[in-house]
Amino acid sequence: MMNIHHGAWLLATAVFTAVVTSVYGFIEPVAMPESLDDCYKFRTKNLSITYIPSQDINMFCITHFLYSTAHLRPQRPISNETIAYAQELFRQLLAQHNPEEGHRVKRQFNNVRQEVRTLSRPQWNLFTNRINRLKNLQVGNGMNRYDSIADIHRLVVGSAHNGPNFLGWHRIYLLILQIALGGVPIPYWDSRLDFRMTEPTDSVLWTSEFFGNGFGAVTEGPFANWQTPGGSALIRNIGNDGSLVNDEGFNAVLTRRFHREIVEPSNNPMFSLEGHHNSPHVWVDGQLSAPATAAQDPVFFMHHSFIDYFWSLFRARQRLLGINSAFDYPPTASPAQQPFARMIPFNLRNINGYADYFASISVYAPSPTCPACGGSPYLECVSGSCRSRVGMAPGGGGGMAMAASFAGRGAMGGMARASIGGPERAQATARATGALPIGGRFRSAFRDPRTRGDTLPNRPETRAKRSAHIDNETTSDSNANKDTTQINRPYQNTFVLNGVANASLWAFVPVRIIFERPPEAQFESYLIQDGKLVKSSDMFSRANHTGYTIEIKKKLPATYKKCHVSGSGASKVYVQTDGIDYSGRYKDYAVVDERMPISSSMTYIGVKNPTEGAAQFYMTAFDSCGRVCRPQCLINGIYRPCSGAFRITSSLPKMYGITFEDAVKGIWKKGESLGAESNGAGIPVTFLCEIQYSWPWISAASQ
Repeated sequence: MMNIHHGAWLLATAVFTAVVTSVYGFIEPVAMPESLDDCYKFRTKNLSITYIPSQDINMFCITHFLYSTAHLRPQRPISNETIAYAQELFRQLLAQHNPEEGHRVKRQFNNVRQEVRTLSRPQWNLFTNRINRLKNLQVGNGMNRYDSIADIHRLVVGSAHNGPNFLGWHRIYLLILQIALGGVPIPYWDSRLDFRMTEPTDSVLWTSEFFGNGFGAVTEGPFANWQTPGGSALIRNIGNDGSLVNDEGFNAVLTRRFHREIVEPSNNPMFSLEGHHNSPHVWVDGQLSAPATAAQDPVFFMHHSFIDYFWSLFRARQRLLGINSAFDYPPTASPAQQPFARMIPFNLRNINGYADYFASISVYAPSPTCPACGGSPYLECVSGSCRSRVGMAPGGGGGMAMAASFAGRGAMGGMARASIGGPERAQATARATGALPIGGRFRSAFRDPRTRGDTLPNRPETRAKRSAHIDNETTSDSNANKDTTQINRPYQNTFVLNGVANASLWAFVPVRIIFERPPEAQFESYLIQDGKLVKSSDMFSRANHTGYTIEIKKKLPATYKKCHVSGSGASKVYVQTDGIDYSGRYKDYAVVDERMPISSSMTYIGVKNPTEGAAQFYMTAFDSCGRVCRPQCLINGIYRPCSGAFRITSSLPKMYGITFEDAVKGIWKKGESLGAESNGAGIPVTFLCEIQYSWPWISAASQ
């Protein structure tokens, strides 16, 4: 590996060892779950770490593990009334379109699903009003209709994911929601239009005009102040992990011929439609990131409407090739996903989800294309492709004028002349500023994985330069890659554990991060020799430190696209826990200094409170560029490589805090002076965030 680790890491280990004692029982490392280990091996077999960021593989396998082992974790029960409601919606669906008779009942609304930004204001308002009506109507079991439909998704975590039933089941799921909405079509969110932006978290979608704010508790837009069944507010942390769908992946799937090539299990992530689907779930975060709660956010259905549109294009290609999509159901080793297994909870077989008659009532308007981009003022044509405009803070009533003019648009996305404000004036303003003045932004933000974190604040004085960069991708500004504001944004957890949102159900584990300066990091801090600036490298560069070298002949590990470096050197390493025998996810970050050859930092991460019984969890960490860090666990007083899986008990001595404050006090002892002393014996895990040339996971067999 690199000399940097043989010196600095041994020094760090020596410091830790000097203050620890031999301790067992409180938080102990255990073997990685076998199915998780198998996924890592299968997903990375014959795949170079230079091909795809390791965090993409990591989150796919964690999601796969959570899907396949959902039955092992406690969940909030699903009532009989909820199941009966879903089955009744399905009966209504068949009544409106009887496949045996080929009969279609005339519906009240245009059945065509459009990209969300091409809807007229009345169309969007109708859809969101119907969603909110479901949220306010009871089923009879104490739950509202929307949450009951969302709960159905929990029934099929294992039987409609990670296999061929994923496509058909979710098509039926969209159709029953459409029935519940009284026939109003579900618009689709083509996230490629946001991926193409320089800063996708700045998309107009994350304003009150569309989805509401994307950072923290949702307090804006049509879904503002929603409460979820577990008692949590609706939470989002857009852009801190995952990815939106991109053109490369989209087009790769459409080069395949048969369903067996695009469904799971797949050893090539580029061709997996379900794999591409997973990433935006993680990108939005909050409830949407966890299988048990994903459908609680209405963005779920607009995202899945796009995946279904994606599938419809694949099926159209199959027809051109003479392949009958309805019978192209791939073989599978999963009993619940066999073609003639029952599609839970509907009176169907899984293969029926591939039937042409369900495809015929899942009709889509094409995704917007240049030059018109569907006539939408929320989209712009750049370099031959449509992309979302930026949503900015309101100014001078521009947002109201835009909304008023947009209300006159036709159902299929064409622009109609409006007497108020006028779309031409609004679009001219948008072109001049590179952004739409259409709604306030919640003041908290996270990184797009391609851009190393959070977006710039939505203040006109800070957006002007960025807007110019958006309109001219070839800017010569040497600081265009630098974003010094990302460090100012927090992360909001849902605190949902086994279906209940309550911080008292959690305990907090101290975690140390040791971070190696990434090779792409460069800073404008220069040495001065003989009165002249030496700009060959910044003064913090490893090239200026004897013994700190990098093997430049090796190809570096893959990172997220457009991986930016903070101009200040401050960056984030995210740490996440997922329950193995409980249902719950917690994520937070440590702040590290990218300028230094090696830096160290601390954070405190939530796990199940062991006073309610021992628990097992899996902990992972990754940097802002998508590189997964290696865990080192405290074993007999020494930090050794481990799997990242742990068992936590209430035994003494404890290596966690029942509250966040307790966890901090358990590590730091501060007297009357400013001095503080670190208790290394209370830190059960350290993550090494280094430049790796092999996949970072330790085989469970070696534990």
